[in-house]
Amino acid sequence: MLRGLALDDYAEDEVRLLYAGLGTHLGTILPQNLRGDRLYSVRDEGIRVEADYGRTGVRFSKSNAAFDFHTDSPSRVAGNTPDVIGLLVLRTAKTGGESALVSGYALHNILREERPDVLRRLYRPFWVDRRAELPPGEDPVLPVPVFTFDGRLTVRYLRFYITKGQEWKGEPLRSADVEALDVFEEVMLRPGVAVKVPAESGDLQLVSNTFLLHSRTSYEDHAAPERKRHYLRLWLADQDA
Repeated sequence: MLRGLALDDYAEDEVRLLYAGLGTHLGTILPQNLRGDRLYSVRDEGIRVEADYGRTGVRFSKSNAAFDFHTDSPSRVAGNTPDVIGLLVLRTAKTGGESALVSGYALHNILREERPDVLRRLYRPFWVDRRAELPPGEDPVLPVPVFTFDGRLTVRYLRFYITKGQEWKGEPLRSADVEALDVFEEVMLRPGVAVKVPAESGDLQLVSNTFLLHSRTSYEDHAAPERKRHYLRLWLADQDA
């Protein structure tokens, strides 16, 4: 977390340029949608994910809804899965919109001790929907395990896309699958497992997207457009990976 960036000293175009410039020193900046946008606005644009789902661009980041623990691009949105997420806080909401982080290592080790059967299921793939940002000619679902280990632990998870992907494939989640996902989420929500991350204007959060999951509560915005909650997001690939 970098705190206290003097955003008021710059016009928004200048902030964007400075932010992108910093990003080039931290990794390779990835496009985040089919248009190729590398700086992505996380703000409420009136999207209602359940009602609007199936159209390109229908993503939780464009709504004010709560967003449970997840990683970005679990099914390679627009062909990319970032190693690091940058979030620059331009403005916070009137109320709500709090963020939290949870370690995939902590979740993995709790499950290894308590529910190895669940852990084994999470190492096997689920069909994950990617219709929100689907490159032309590519499959609308991909097989993606929650956990993989290849010298380091990697977690990929967004339950809504798992449910939709299994349904699209004609293979709705079975009771054992639902139980595994329910147990996984119950562990995330235990007291002391996740860490809340307070945010204020001028904060820059850099979050590993390899082994950390993040969440957001629902929020109420200010009425004035110039005061509405607005984060700028970067997706970064590790240049040394």
